[in-house]
Amino acid sequence: MADSLGLMRTFCEVAAAGSFSVAARRLGLSRAAVSLQIAQLESRLDTRLFTRTTRRVALTPEGSRYAARAEAIVAEVDTLENEYAQRSGEVAGLLSVEVPEFIGTRLLAGRLPELLARYPALTIDLILNEHVDEAPSTRADVFLRFTLPPRSGMRYRALGSMRLITAASPHYVAQHGAPRHPREIPAHTTIDYVNSVAGKPFDWAFEDALHPGRAPLVMPAQGRLCSNNSDACLLAAIGGLGLYQDYRFVLEPHFANGSLVQVLPGWHSPAYELYALWHPGKPVAPRLTAFIEFLSEVLAGPIAAAALPRTAGGRRRVHRPRGPSREMTDG
Repeated sequence: MADSLGLMRTFCEVAAAGSFSVAARRLGLSRAAVSLQIAQLESRLDTRLFTRTTRRVALTPEGSRYAARAEAIVAEVDTLENEYAQRSGEVAGLLSVEVPEFIGTRLLAGRLPELLARYPALTIDLILNEHVDEAPSTRADVFLRFTLPPRSGMRYRALGSMRLITAASPHYVAQHGAPRHPREIPAHTTIDYVNSVAGKPFDWAFEDALHPGRAPLVMPAQGRLCSNNSDACLLAAIGGLGLYQDYRFVLEPHFANGSLVQVLPGWHSPAYELYALWHPGKPVAPRLTAFIEFLSEVLAGPIAAAALPRTAGGRRRVHRPRGPSREMTDG
């Protein structure tokens, strides 16, 4: 039964994604492993569940009928497990967590021993990816995202907001100078981070720290290097390629060791809200509630730092960071 349920979960993920590659990424498996599991399920049922083309995977009529039942069964099993967890009130069992890689490696992973020591019966499955705007998958229990998926019905909690700041290596600044205003960005080499949903780099958006009510100034992405991996972008910036934007908690260690310097200190990006999301339609297990509270603790420092923009004189204006919102539902 456990093996059947696992195959069923993989099938539901492929059906929702319409792609073996996307499903594999969401599940943290190889594409070959996902394809093998679907082949095993089709063999067990003696039924073809998908039609495959070079671009798309689509459900067959039999696959559609199976999907309706399979999704209901997986949801019912999850509900049953969560109901018993709630009755006991114990923070226990397996919690699957999907977060952006740069948050998982820099902020979360090093703090997880605290959470696991606090709750000895809890087990964490940590899934890291670079798809900060991608719609949540069906596998994980809780997701960290910088956007709310439209009309998804996902339940969520706002954790606070962060802003991007701009940096370059001392070598680059010595050779090319530093921009004094965002409008000078086109005269510089930039390193761009790719929007995984749109399939193209994010544009550079700036707000004046001294005039926060003004409309953002947007400069089109034009980087000589673009990547869907923030660590690759960061290393290229340290290597002297050009200007790069990232969150303060990512860049400040490099400011401290001298490998990067902040440029345009009076400017930052608009605030990007960070959300914990989870699927609707089932009770919230104590382990999920405990993890979201712990996540709020972990992110409190970076969020507070992001809420303290520097003025042109280098001093920080003090604002009280926004606290987490009450539980809400999207759509």
